[in-house]
Amino acid sequence: MRIHHIHNIKILLIYNMSDSFIKTRGSSYITIRSRDLINTSENGNGNSGRFVLFEPIECADDEVLGVSLASGTFPNSWFNLSATTKNNLFTFIEGGTTYNTLIPDGNYNILELMAKIKSIMENVNGGAIQYTFSYDEINNRVKIISNSATITTLKFSLPNSPRRMLGFTEADINLNSFTALFSNRCVDITDTQNSIYVRLPNLSNQKVIESSTGRYSNIIAHIPVLLDRNAFFTYEPSNPFIMELSQRQITAININITYQDEDIPVNFNRGDWEINLEIDFHKKPKLIKKELTLHKNLIKKYNIYKKQEIDSQIRETQLNYLKSLKKIK
Repeated sequence: MRIHHIHNIKILLIYNMSDSFIKTRGSSYITIRSRDLINTSENGNGNSGRFVLFEPIECADDEVLGVSLASGTFPNSWFNLSATTKNNLFTFIEGGTTYNTLIPDGNYNILELMAKIKSIMENVNGGAIQYTFSYDEINNRVKIISNSATITTLKFSLPNSPRRMLGFTEADINLNSFTALFSNRCVDITDTQNSIYVRLPNLSNQKVIESSTGRYSNIIAHIPVLLDRNAFFTYEPSNPFIMELSQRQITAININITYQDEDIPVNFNRGDWEINLEIDFHKKPKLIKKELTLHKNLIKKYNIYKKQEIDSQIRETQLNYLKSLKKIK
């Protein structure tokens, strides 16, 4: 057995002296209205803009900046079905003929959406086949059936379809007058876009990680959409998240409001929103080296073990020597 000797092993551990994010002085409160921003959104959808401060906000050498969304007011003025949200294409096949249809942008409930799709399907096929859509509110499922024995295939495997809004998974499904089609998942009229995300793209941090990308993110707040369409809703967290910034100075603030996918902006249709940001100054965490050694008892136990191993080898050597003497005799 090989015996390894341990001599004065030390471990250097770097740790943060303070577990808390301590404020050092008063906060700066910034009230921002979308109408006052320099517009940076595409197609004027009103989801992003830039606010330039009249003077920079800067922290001292021993401080770090923290920013939080104290409150906000937003209009539920966007469309849950649109080209922007990438769910407005409806493709189906009747008797070998493929129809690629476009559903008009709008904010639909499930009954309105079913009526619109039924109308589109029967218009493009000239009324050759008629469809019946019904909604079971208790089970949150849709049922579709036609008045023809001809098979109709709904191409829910294609991108940009409203399949989730109707309660279907990503697969092509057939129906006719003999076989009704039932939703195979719950109806989600929000198409999973039931929250909006407030982002500050020009303020860098390494504290927020986004599940959709696994990378550091610029999200400062995730806001559930609780109220109905065409209504205003407010966001007033009791304990807002404070995003620690890597930079020491703020001269401008870029604001971007999206769904979870950063590439899908919230199209407010020029509706105005307001947010209130709080900029805090916090004590800069100090990194201190702390020296740790292995516990004395551990060293003591190892030394005992080492001595026992040596004694065992000595006894074995003596025993072998005695056996060799007997053989000589």
